[in-house]
Order: sequence, then structure tokens, then C-alpha cells
Amino acid sequence: MSTPSTIESLVRAVYGLTALKRDMPRLAGFDHPVGLVPLAVVNRLAPARVKDVAQELHVDLSVASRQVAALEAAGYIRRDADPDDRRAQLISPTSAGTAALQRAHDRIVEFFSAVLADWSPAEITALTDGLARLRSDYERATGHALNATGREAA
Repeated sequence: MSTPSTIESLVRAVYGLTALKRDMPRLAGFDHPVGLVPLAVVNRLAPARVKDVAQELHVDLSVASRQVAALEAAGYIRRDADPDDRRAQLISPTSAGTAALQRAHDRIVEFFSAVLADWSPAEITALTDGLARLRSDYERATGHALNATGREAA
């Protein structure tokens, strides 16, 4: 049975994970001002409409539109006509966007490999399993599924 102090410790640890998550684009060497998360969302949803990206990020459509425009200007995404609705556009990552995401992922894995160098495989597996269980139990308790960014899925 958990005690208030053990739950308090867990809550503080989760706060710390939030700070770590915010720092991941820097660790990944992804220095585009829009950030890594919007590009990752486009990659995961592609082909998608801007409104889908906005829903996934839980931001206003105008915010997502600006983020998409900046990623397009950087050459990370492209727009194509929606075959089902010629008035609409679908966005997808370009090869440069996919490569940038892969480089970022590789750097994050490399960073965590160094950070966890003194951890045993069993310790890493236990942490991974514990975080997955926490997320699953959280989603069940709240009735809200989280997407890969840790935000509520639409």
C-alpha cells in the first residue's frame, strides 16, 4: 500500500521528468525554433491536415498553422493537395524532415546511453516498465489516452 510520502516523491519525480522532456530538443541538437514535437507529430500523423496537428498538440489552429509554415519554410515538411478535397492540403515530412527526426532520435538515444551507462539492463527495463504502467494506469483513471508527446489524444 502506498503512503502519502511515497506518492509525494513520485509526483516530484514526474515534475522532474517534465523538465527533462522540455530539454530533449536541445539534447537532440534540434535547434529549429518551432521545435521537435510538432515535426514528430506531423511525421506520426502524415499525411495530415493542419487541424489534426493542432488537435494532437492541443493548440489553437492558428498556432499549429504558424508552426507548420515555419517547418515548411525550413524544408522539413511539404504540402500536397488532399485527393478527397482539393481545397484542403495534407502535410507530410520531407526527406530532410525525416532525416532531422532520425538524427534527433539517435542523439537522444546516445545521450541516454551515456547517462544510464552505470545502470543494469534490468534497472532500465524496470524503469521502462514502471513508466509504461504509470501511463496506462493514468489513462485508465482519467479516461483520457495520451499521445506520444504525453498530451491528451484528441
